Amino acid sequence: MVPLNLYQYRNEVKQALLVRKAATDQEWDPFVASWLAFAFISESNPQSFPLREIFQRLDNWAHDETVWQFRRNVGPLFFLMWLQRQLGYPVDDTYAQRAKQLLCKLNVDDRLSPLRQPEQVFLIALGISALEQDVGNDFINVISSQLRGTLARQILFIAAIKELGGQYMLPSLKPADVTDITDIIAVLWWAERYSEGYEKSECWSQFASIKDSVLLYRTEEFDTRYILSEWELAMLYEAIVRETSVPDPMMLFDYYPLHPRVRQIAEVDFKKGNYFGAVFEACKALEDFLRTISGSTHIGLRLVDEVLGRPDMTSRGFTPPRVSVNSLDQNSVDFITQLNEQTGFSHLVYGIFQAFRNPKGHQPKDKDWLGIDAYEALDQLVVISLVMKRIEAAMKPKP
Repeated sequence: MVPLNLYQYRNEVKQALLVRKAATDQEWDPFVASWLAFAFISESNPQSFPLREIFQRLDNWAHDETVWQFRRNVGPLFFLMWLQRQLGYPVDDTYAQRAKQLLCKLNVDDRLSPLRQPEQVFLIALGISALEQDVGNDFINVISSQLRGTLARQILFIAAIKELGGQYMLPSLKPADVTDITDIIAVLWWAERYSEGYEKSECWSQFASIKDSVLLYRTEEFDTRYILSEWELAMLYEAIVRETSVPDPMMLFDYYPLHPRVRQIAEVDFKKGNYFGAVFEACKALEDFLRTISGSTHIGLRLVDEVLGRPDMTSRGFTPPRVSVNSLDQNSVDFITQLNEQTGFSHLVYGIFQAFRNPKGHQPKDKDWLGIDAYEALDQLVVISLVMKRIEAAMKPKP
């Protein structure tokens, strides 16, 4: 299980980004601003005030002639073209030509060249990807020679290549073997942005193991924990936004508090991608659970009738079932409501057996209408888990 509340942490990282943005009001840095904009645009909200404000400032900055004299500005200048496209604006041809001319002046053999800096190269690649002209292949050839050094460095260079339509093999490793903070964030970001190469759940587990050694921004002078740079923070935020928008099924399975028996019986099949089998086994476990707690020899719907009562039972001629999910007190003024809840749970288990188990038990699993994906399997496992938890709680001695 991943010991990390991603939704809460998303808010914390967003707050850190806003703190960094406020700092640019005092000391403007287009490179920092570019990475902050990259983070904010991952929210898929082009009307976001922080994003719009950074875009306007970058656009104004790029119109200053002195900006074009410094090679360190090449990344932000190219990134601005990508950002314009993302926000629905056309890229000016004159601007694009100027940017390409600036890029052509760079020498990858120069030790201080932006072409040797992966955080710059990725921004440049985004900008090139926004151009209609096919100039990406030449740039891929240039940066391919830089694929060495730390894992994070390699991942950013490979990501730049991928943004331009190229392919390059990722370093072969397991996320659990990565220990450097920057490398862990880079692996996590890659897994979320490109959905390939590494298991997302493993990446998040590894990040969770080092989260407490990371500072999103400095809060105390003598805190010696590692403070994330703006580009690391931006990559982390994009990863969180992607994961919280479309959660990884394996993480959901690990994180959701399923009934222990459901988790035990379904885990192997679920994590192998056999969602059909995971739910079928959980249904059989539910049936076995009902027989065990009741001592009944019945199966299927007759078993449900005996344990929880018939779904259509009424107050007239009422006979208490073996397991009551509430007090089910005939002398209570709330008895009808209590009975409704009882029959509701009986309906639920009827539904589980008829809709989840019976088709899987009576039809071959390759029937088109029987197929379920990971999310539907989780939905069904949660329902089974709910029923087992509620019945188990109902059977505990009352204090």
